[in-house]
Amino acid sequence: MKAVKNSNKPLSSIFPKYVFWDCDVDKLSLKNWQDRSFIIQRVLKMADVDFKVLVNKLELIFSIEEIKYYANESMEIIGNELIEKLCNRYKMKPSQFPYYKSNLKQSMYA
Repeated sequence: MKAVKNSNKPLSSIFPKYVFWDCDVDKLSLKNWQDRSFIIQRVLKMADVDFKVLVNKLELIFSIEEIKYYANESMEIIGNELIEKLCNRYKMKPSQFPYYKSNLKQSMYA
């Protein structure tokens, strides 16, 4: 994985407070792989609220390859609409996500 692109600003000045509502985001280290994973997955999980803004900010800090890696590994990203947005943006397949329901639309009308 590539290094962090821009780590000069505190994360609290980049992301809205609601994304990291339960922790002090500035105590997370961009040098720590677990923290990086947490940051990426949390932002993606919350991206259903304001997708373009949050994902653009995430891409200022992390490489697309790293975002895709942690998105693919995430058990936090749920909801077909959010997953489909991520797939469209990053050229991924919905089936890569553990909580994607491929037959959801069919089962709603069955």
